[in-house]
Amino acid sequence: MLGAGRQFVQEAETCQRLPELALLAGAILSHAAPVRPAVPTGYWDRPPRPTPGRRRRVLARCPLPHVFPLPARLREKASLTDHLRTGWFGQRRPNAAAPIDATPPVKAA
Repeated sequence: MLGAGRQFVQEAETCQRLPELALLAGAILSHAAPVRPAVPTGYWDRPPRPTPGRRRRVLARCPLPHVFPLPARLREKASLTDHLRTGWFGQRRPNAAAPIDATPPVKAA
């Protein structure tokens, strides 16, 4: 219903928190779906049914309220990534395209 089953998390607390948030959001959507009138998804949808997925799609099209503006950065990232290359040069290359060491072999005298 929410698409939370495809999220990958590793931290122990996040592994506990993500299903809890998904269940809470699903319960809220399941409650809000029959309360509000159903919105048809297209011309073929003559008698629309009030489902949580339909309510989620309607809410996804709504803009977020700007009454409580969010900060530019929600939290500081703990790992440092300034040393990693970004953009086109940050892409991985296959082994065949890796640069070859062109130093000539040392001759024994």
